[in-house]
Amino acid sequence: MIYYNARAIIERIINGEKMVLVQRCFRTGVAKHFEFPGGCNEWGESIIDTLKREVMEEVGLSVTKIYGYHTDKDDVETFVPYSVYFGKQGWIFQSGEFEGKRGKSVGVHFKCEADGKPLESGDKSTEIQWVTPYRLRELLDEPNMFSEIDMGAAELYTTEATANTC
Repeated sequence: MIYYNARAIIERIINGEKMVLVQRCFRTGVAKHFEFPGGCNEWGESIIDTLKREVMEEVGLSVTKIYGYHTDKDDVETFVPYSVYFGKQGWIFQSGEFEGKRGKSVGVHFKCEADGKPLESGDKSTEIQWVTPYRLRELLDEPNMFSEIDMGAAELYTTEATANTC
């Protein structure tokens, strides 16, 4: 079994302004850092199916458009993601056949659009909100405010989103 994370950088134009969706992580019972919606695949699930399921579970939105190239033929899924990360330190499995063993994290960020109204809180998430690229930049600049696994993608996104504005 290969475990990976599919993560969503969801854009929307609200009142003529580009916004991106963030949520606060709530995995340990305590609200922690902000992050993009996403999570780990389930057995037999494609990366795109993982992305769509995780977005629905965490923020209640339906992914309608994924930017970049994607094909799914037979048993091979090919795509061009927005960014990719590799978690070098890993985490400890809490249950199952790998309980107590250290796992590493590989994640793929997809820039996408989604329909619907975000939940107030979802599966392991709270404080779900639309922010401008400038507010995202502020979150990145505050120590321990943004998830390490999403930080590189958020840096890339804010750089691109603010490059063409005055």
